[in-house]
Amino acid sequence: MAGLSEIFDALKCASLQGMRLALKDRQLARQYCSYVLQRYDELMEHGLGTMNPLNFIYEQGWSPRLIDDRVEVPINIHTGGGVRLDELVILAMVARALRPSKVFEIGTFMGRTTSVLLLNTPSTTDIVTLDLPPDADLEAVMSSGCIDTDVMLVKRRNVGVLLRELHLDHRCQQIFCDSLDFDPAAHRHSVELGFIDGAHSRRHVENDTRKMAIMMADRGLVFWHDYGGKGRFRALTVYLDALAKRIAIHRVLHTTLAWTSADELRKLTWVEEAQPEPASSHHLAPEPRL
Repeated sequence: MAGLSEIFDALKCASLQGMRLALKDRQLARQYCSYVLQRYDELMEHGLGTMNPLNFIYEQGWSPRLIDDRVEVPINIHTGGGVRLDELVILAMVARALRPSKVFEIGTFMGRTTSVLLLNTPSTTDIVTLDLPPDADLEAVMSSGCIDTDVMLVKRRNVGVLLRELHLDHRCQQIFCDSLDFDPAAHRHSVELGFIDGAHSRRHVENDTRKMAIMMADRGLVFWHDYGGKGRFRALTVYLDALAKRIAIHRVLHTTLAWTSADELRKLTWVEEAQPEPASSHHLAPEPRL
C-alpha cells in the first residue's frame, strides 16, 4: 500500500495527462510523476542547491580550462534505464577535467558508467568497480533491505557486459562483494573520483557513503545517482538532504546527480574514527548517523 507521502506526491502532479498515462501504463505514470516533482523541487529551490562541478574543479586549480578538450562516449552505449545519457556526459566531463589517480564506483551493473569513466581518464588511472557477485543469493539480497526495483535489477543484470563488449574490462578491477560487507581499508585516502549508484535503501546509501568517505583522498569529488527521486528513491533523497545540513552537498541542474568534494565527505570519518563501530554490525542506530 502506498504511504501518505506517495499519495500526496501523486496529488501534487495530478493532471489530465497524468491520468491518461496511468490508464495506459502505471509504471510510465510513476516515472512521469517523479520527473514532474523533481523539476518542481528544482524550480522552487527545494532540497540541495545547484552547483556546476566543473566550475568547482577549475576554481580549486585542479585543472586548466581547455576550450578544445573533448569527451568520449561509445556510439552503441545502451541508453535505456540507469544513468541517463546527459548524466553520463557530465560524468565524462568531470573525469576528463579532474584526471583522477583512482576512481571507485559502487554499483557496476552493466558497466555503462564504468566504460565512460575509463574512456575519459588517463591510462594510468586505477578504476575500481564493485557489485554483487553474479550468483548472489536473491533471498539474502531481499533480506538486506533492498527495495523491490533493486532486487529486479539484480535478477536481470549481466555485470560488466558493456566493458567486455568494448574490450575495456582489462583496464579496471572488478570487486564482487556486498557493499555492506566491503572493507574499504585497502583504498583508504586514495580515491579522487567516487560514484555511488548501488542499492537505494537508506541502509545501503548510508553505508556506501560512509565507506566512500574513508576512501577519499585530499582532492577529488564524489557523486550520488538518483537524487531527487520520490516513491522508492525517497529514502536516498531524504538522507542526502539531511546530510547536507552537516556538509556541503550540491545537485547538478536538470539531473539526478548530487555531489560533494572529497574534503567535505571526509568530515564524516572524524566521527567514525572517534567512535568505531564493529565491522560485523549491519544494524542502523535509532537516530541516523550523518
